[in-house]
Amino acid sequence: MSNNKLVCLLFIFLFLGNKIIAQKTVTSRILDFEKAEPVQDVSVRLININKGAYSDENGVFTLDNVSDTDILVLSKIGYATISITVRDVEEDVYLSPEFSALKEVVIRSFSSSQLKRTVPDQIYFSQKDIERLPFILGEKDVIKLIQYTPGVQQATEGQSGLLVRGGNGSMNLTLLDNIYLHNTAHLGGLFSAINSDFVESLEFSKAGFDAAHGGRLSSITDIKTLKSADTTYFEGSIGLLSAKLTGNIKLNKKNSLLVSGRRTYLEMFKPLFGDDNSILGKNKNYFLYDFLTKHTLKLSKKSNIETTLYMTHDNFKDQTKGRNRRLKWGNVLLGTTLRHQFSSVLSSQTTISNSFYEFSFSDNDFPFNYNATSTFNVFSLKHHFLWDRSAYLLKTGAEYNKNKTLPKQVEASVDSTPLVVLNQETYHYDDVSVFGDLELPVTDKIKLKMGLRWATFFAKANALLEANVFTSLEPRISIKYQILDDQAFKFSYQRLEQFVHQASISSFSLPADFFVISSNTLRPQAVNQVSLGYAYEENGLQINSGLYFKNVSHYTEFENGSVNNLFSNNIYNDILTGKFNSYGLEVSVNKKVNSLTVQGAITLSKTRAQFDGINQGNYFPATFDRPININTIMHYRLNNRLELGALFLFTSGQNYTRPLDIRVIDEKPILNFGAKNGARFPNYHRLDLSCTYAFKKKERWSSKLNLTLYNVYNNKNPFQIYFTTEGAADDTFIEITENKDTLFPFLPTVNWVFSF
Repeated sequence: MSNNKLVCLLFIFLFLGNKIIAQKTVTSRILDFEKAEPVQDVSVRLININKGAYSDENGVFTLDNVSDTDILVLSKIGYATISITVRDVEEDVYLSPEFSALKEVVIRSFSSSQLKRTVPDQIYFSQKDIERLPFILGEKDVIKLIQYTPGVQQATEGQSGLLVRGGNGSMNLTLLDNIYLHNTAHLGGLFSAINSDFVESLEFSKAGFDAAHGGRLSSITDIKTLKSADTTYFEGSIGLLSAKLTGNIKLNKKNSLLVSGRRTYLEMFKPLFGDDNSILGKNKNYFLYDFLTKHTLKLSKKSNIETTLYMTHDNFKDQTKGRNRRLKWGNVLLGTTLRHQFSSVLSSQTTISNSFYEFSFSDNDFPFNYNATSTFNVFSLKHHFLWDRSAYLLKTGAEYNKNKTLPKQVEASVDSTPLVVLNQETYHYDDVSVFGDLELPVTDKIKLKMGLRWATFFAKANALLEANVFTSLEPRISIKYQILDDQAFKFSYQRLEQFVHQASISSFSLPADFFVISSNTLRPQAVNQVSLGYAYEENGLQINSGLYFKNVSHYTEFENGSVNNLFSNNIYNDILTGKFNSYGLEVSVNKKVNSLTVQGAITLSKTRAQFDGINQGNYFPATFDRPININTIMHYRLNNRLELGALFLFTSGQNYTRPLDIRVIDEKPILNFGAKNGARFPNYHRLDLSCTYAFKKKERWSSKLNLTLYNVYNNKNPFQIYFTTEGAADDTFIEITENKDTLFPFLPTVNWVFSF
């Protein structure tokens, strides 16, 4: 479908929706500002409408069929009356006693509160948290919300994946509606593979994982899409760089449909930016799209079935200075979840799903022409029971995964003469797990969470590998000690194993990595991690700090760099195993008062790796050792019409091993490298500013106009380092020259955001 047709369709959706009103249900709890206790019988009324409710004995009220711009008036004798728009209603709203009344309501709740959680470093984000993000080229990105938390960094420049406490991207598990998502990155770092418009909530853990999750060492990201709609509504945006539309459609009493699509069209606006070194250069072309649809069927009051289909696609072409580089990658997810509520305390969930990822790239560097493809496929069946009682919470279940991975399939030539490359076979392996989690209070001040996961990994034989079976027992424990009502100390320990290994191509800032499975010579990776945390929350201020230490064994690196492995007959021959230690200090501060939200985070860390066959067995900086990471975010709502946002990022550059020259031996390229990870990308930093104006709401729809200034001071952040060569293919020595492509330059954009 052409871009013009896409834009036309979006406008048709908009103007044919004049009989659909964007409405929702709002639920909140009203607390005394001084005592932080529930306030009962508070009158909650909509201005100019004969509609309202009263808070119950827990301070909770619910109102149906309201819109974001409706104004609520909260009043009770002895308390100051306040007015607040529906869009600003938080999980908790505070009333001030009359003698200490404030002119405006002070919103002090944190849906991302760590004080309330037993596990340190486990964070929950709601739609409200996403709404407070500043726009980045018209987008509010939920994955970036994670990147702004301590201990987390974006992946290599130009991607929106995650690096958590020194681990690589393969050590993170991402679930979308309980379905495995292999790659969360779109190129350029502007967009992640998750369109935040369809996100209901996100839970992120970097320690104390639920026992229901395993197979990864660094983090768990659990994303839930929007719930079934009470009424039909649409929202979306049209801007200079992308367009998107999300519809939550009520089909009938039992069926609803969530549909969401997004597409960029950077190629249309490249003439406005004449920087050949950036991704917007005239000899480069890039676009992405993603699409989601979810059908919800209510079988009864106690049961429902959700079926989710999600697809992403990236396409990048670079023909600058004689290059012919092409990259494509994407995910296809399909899954069905059955939920059943047996009683008020017992429920179950069953999910069957399939996730497929493919990455391909071609190039003419070094001076060989080649193209390579890598795939990763997971079929999964999961089931658990949940007992949620006032005295404890118990979760037990099992999981089965059938996996296939093709590390690489390569075709190559020299001067149009094909090279004989003995490619890898597809690896087949299964894993089966059973797990249990128990959370309960030990005393009034101490809360305990214990988990245990038993996993077995079955690798099937092929031409390179023998059949293998590995078994792991993975305990995890977390303790929270509530010092005072507003302060808590936390501790966690976990031991985890990962049967899949990622060997990174460190000189590429692109998702060009190979995945291989454990074998007799390549044992499963294992981590032992200890975390200490402190949480403080009071009067709109949230402070969280933590110390962590993690040790990862059987960590993998390439012995001789990246391109050698494209032509290797056995990729295992060029992989070394070692270990790395990572430790750090993480601090974050959030402040929310009235319409102002400010948050900042700093991480100071070290990650050092050790391999017997690298650097004479001495420790060296790991690929993802990035010692300093700082970010600040500001969101300010001046009034019901105008919002301002700002974002500043600073991150140490990624390490890489620089190739020095190429020796051609028996028509095969052998790279000569410098010291392992002896070079580092330049530090990454940028400032973004945004301003959003909300037009007066009409009867049928509402809209906003957003202006974003991306990379305000035009810092030349590189998103890839590439190497050019001088010489002929039949030379025995070829010199290599290092070059850098920059990320996006200063880029002003305008986006129209609408809902109806």
